[in-house]
Amino acid sequence: MGIFIGQLIGFAVIAFVVYRYIVPPLRKLMNKQQETVRTQIAESEQASAKLADAERKHADAVEEARTEAARIREDARADSQRISEQLREQADAEVERIKAHGAEQLTLQRAQLVRHLRSDLGATAVGEAGDQVRQRLSDPKAQAASVDSFLSELESMAGKPNQGVS
Repeated sequence: MGIFIGQLIGFAVIAFVVYRYIVPPLRKLMNKQQETVRTQIAESEQASAKLADAERKHADAVEEARTEAARIREDARADSQRISEQLREQADAEVERIKAHGAEQLTLQRAQLVRHLRSDLGATAVGEAGDQVRQRLSDPKAQAASVDSFLSELESMAGKPNQGVS
């Protein structure tokens, strides 16, 4: 029985030493780890909230940019139509003036008008609808083909009123 009591006292001393000197630092360490995990979870939740907010803002910005791009395209189309109408009106007025001067000046005046319209059209198209043209025609071949086609159309329009006059 003496051995049992000695072992019981030794166990009690070891349990006391463990409880007194080992458990408090372990509790502090566990509490510190728990607090670190809580902090990381809170930071993760904040980061998730910020990410969701950033994604929402990004989506809003993309939608706003699309809306703005659509508005700009529509404005450019309207400007292009208006400019085209103005150029047509100018061309008609010039044709009437050329007819008034006579048949011998018609060929010279028409050549000057074509050169003038080509330079005005190029400057106006680049100045007023540059963004739309760059966006639609990023390929140089397609851009050249489009300009040539438009110039051919203007030449054919300029040629139509003069076909009756020889």
